[in-house]
Amino acid sequence: MRLRPNDIPGLSSAYPNAAVRRHASKELVATLTGCSIGWYATLERGETQNYSDDFLNRVAYTLRLNPAEKSMLFFLATGHALTTTVHESRMRRTPTVQRILDAQPWPAYVNDEAWDLIAVNAHMSKWFPWVEGHENNIMRWVFTFPEARTQLHRWDKDWGPQMFAQMRFAQARQPENKRLAAVIEEILDVNPDARRFQEQPITYPHPDGDHRCLHLPLHQRLQPIELIAFAPLRAQGSRFMMLVPIDRDESQKPAASPGA
Repeated sequence: MRLRPNDIPGLSSAYPNAAVRRHASKELVATLTGCSIGWYATLERGETQNYSDDFLNRVAYTLRLNPAEKSMLFFLATGHALTTTVHESRMRRTPTVQRILDAQPWPAYVNDEAWDLIAVNAHMSKWFPWVEGHENNIMRWVFTFPEARTQLHRWDKDWGPQMFAQMRFAQARQPENKRLAAVIEEILDVNPDARRFQEQPITYPHPDGDHRCLHLPLHQRLQPIELIAFAPLRAQGSRFMMLVPIDRDESQKPAASPGA
């Protein structure tokens, strides 16, 4: 009952029949989780199977489980608690960093060298509800959560190839970053499109100045945005990102060419 189909960005355009439902069906949950109806039904019936942490993470997010419920899901499905890897980032969330984010009139966030979220503002939470504790890594959401494909317009052309290339560029600059390597390995393991992007690589250091489009919660039309990126000197692999709404005329202008 927490999963309201009308609130899911882009769902009405991708799955028009889902928008008229008040509650989420088994078919819809399977679609948003990125699995077959049969596989999700197996979990729902409580049958013992080799459920991956990635699959259970997506189920927990799709069903909007709180942390306690998510822990219970892992115990019931696997017999053990969710395993987490502690990663020490060079970037830290401080009151000053949070004040800068909160002062922005549009979605803004800070991510570290491996795209783990450090801090977000309220606008970011409104546009992307998953940042409120469901997932802490930008790239994991983009590549392992089916919902990202509906929210990020033209995912396979304007978002996926470029964001995978960003990770590969970052990995070339910081080959010692084990957290980044683990994120890339996990994405390649579960996402065939990422493996295709790896086989047909492009060079893409950053998205600063790019114009792209989003489906937003409770919005009927696409929202064009310009991506603005800054690199803090204290942790230059990190990014201060802003998603600035622009009008449709601006979105038709050529995006800035990526530079080093």
